[in-house]
Order: sequence, then structure tokens, then C-alpha cells
Amino acid sequence: MKKVDVCVIYYGKPYQTIISILSLLKVSGQYINKIYITVEYKQPFGQYGDVYKVIKAVENIVPIDLYHPKSFYNLEILDYDRVKNNDDYRWSVPYQYALEHTKMQWLFIMHNDMVFHRDMIGDMLPLFQQDAQMAGTGSIGQCWSCPAAKAQLCGGQVFMEYRPSAEEAIAVHEQYQTPRQKRDLEILHSGRIHPLPECRLNEYACMINIETYRKNTLPMGTNGCFGGNWEFTADLGTGWFHQMVNQGHKFQHLVLEDYAKHSSFNPIGQGIMAYSNRDNYLLSEKNALKYLKENYGTDASIDFSTSVTAGLEEQKYRFRDFRKGLIPNAKKFAKKILRRA
Repeated sequence: MKKVDVCVIYYGKPYQTIISILSLLKVSGQYINKIYITVEYKQPFGQYGDVYKVIKAVENIVPIDLYHPKSFYNLEILDYDRVKNNDDYRWSVPYQYALEHTKMQWLFIMHNDMVFHRDMIGDMLPLFQQDAQMAGTGSIGQCWSCPAAKAQLCGGQVFMEYRPSAEEAIAVHEQYQTPRQKRDLEILHSGRIHPLPECRLNEYACMINIETYRKNTLPMGTNGCFGGNWEFTADLGTGWFHQMVNQGHKFQHLVLEDYAKHSSFNPIGQGIMAYSNRDNYLLSEKNALKYLKENYGTDASIDFSTSVTAGLEEQKYRFRDFRKGLIPNAKKFAKKILRRA
């Protein structure tokens, strides 16, 4: 049986992350070799040790490869030469560490606020095996942000067929108000027309051909990394997708909702909103914990030993720039660890 590795970026949301992994294992576990968890350098609301709740909940089910980047990528425009030549900087780009380190032929990438109800990986694998030019598959297009979709001219299934002239693309983008209208028009005026600026392989749940990725993407190839923002790109992944499509690589659209729900525990319905609103973040996690108890029979609690380990890791990564173990307020921090335990 063909196996894949899975990559998830951990930026808080421990209970939602556990559900994402457990629900994926439930429907597609027979295909999964290992889970890469990249723990962002910064964590929302200072919750640095919570990732150990995730590890404790899944480590006896599937192997975990934990990676802590050396810096935090805050969605800024990436420095091309630095990405090419500096491993630590490049591995701070979402999903890049796993894309470079997996030994499998394919990497399944997902958000940490998913609930899977159907075997997505099992339906993705044959698409790659049937077509050697297939570079990636998953939900294609940010159609909710694209004027062409609002005008019913384009969509994930037909993005390769809709090839407007520059004049037509600019006209439709001027007609509809969208969140990144100004940025999208700048991209179109620069001559990057197809795929349209909002089009990408969405990282919510997608699979990438590793050999194709590495041959064409930094540091071995010339394309910008999948998970980054580049000059004249609208959002994460749009630059890489535009380059790959125009180099002749194929992508197959799958309807995400046929396989999973995204951000279902957030009453606002947008996972990213929780990171700027503590009350919303806590409510989303409370909802996820309730679901976890009811559907998986666990509250993801950790034992004393794991709690101490989490505290020590928190200390290590919070004060990593200090030399020779000179940690300020060490006694105060130790008391905090014991209180948590």
C-alpha cells in the first residue's frame, strides 16, 4: 500500500489540532506513515507548552516528527536569495521543513482546525498514479475572494479553461469589490494573468508530489516555496501555484466539503480570527474539547511527567537566545510549571 506523510503547522489550538489528526487517521489512517508537526516560533497568547497535549494524544497511534523553526514567519514578502541559501530561514516558511525532509513520494498538508469525515488521501493517491505530470491536488482557488467566481466565469473545476485577456481580467476585477482588490489589480497590471491572482492550491487539505516539488522549488529549483508570500503575489501559495501552472504542471480540484469541515468550532467560521481575539480563541477550543470528549472519549489531559517536559520545553524555546542556561526569573517560571502540573 502506498504511504504518505502528513504535515500540520501548530500555531495554538491544541484540541482542534488533536481532532484534525485523529479524524484524518480515522478515515485515512491506512495510508499515513508519519505526521510532521511544525511548532511556530511564536504561539498565540503565550501558550508554548500546549503542543504536548497533541503529542500525548497521538504519539502512540502514529510517529511524530516535531520541528521548531528558528524564527517566526509573519506572512511578509520573502527574501528570495535568503530563502535559497539559508536553511533556517527557509524552514520557517510554512510546510517547507516537511516538504524537504519527508522520504515519502507525497506529502499531505492540512490546517490544524479540520474535521475529516471521508477518505481524502485514498481518493488523491490514484490521481498521481494515473498522471505523472500531477503536481498537486486538493481544493483549488480562493473563489470567495475572486471576482471571476462572483461573475460565474471561473471556479476550481474550470480554472484552466478560463483564460481571460489582460483587459478582461482587469475589467472584472474592477467591477467587483473583494478583500484584496487593490493588490489583485497590481498583480494583473504586472502581466501575471493566468491563473488569476487569488488562485492557488489551498493548504487547508492538499497533497503535493514531492519529487516534482523539489525539482522545481527552492532551494533546488527556482520557484518560490509553496507556503510563502512573494513579490506580486496575493496570498500564501498563489506565487508557487502560478509558476507551476505556467510551467505545465497539473493540478486536480477536489471539493473540500466532500471530505472535511474547516474551522467548524469557531462561531465566526474563520480560524484566523481566533488569533486576534482571546475570547474567540478560548471559545473555539472549549467547543473542540467538548467534541473531543464526546467523539473520541478523551479530554487530552497530560500526566505530571509530560507537564514538566512541556514546561521545560517552553523554557527552552522561550529563552533560547540566552547563553549558558542563564534564565531570568527561573524560580518564578518553575513555580508556573508546577502549578500547571
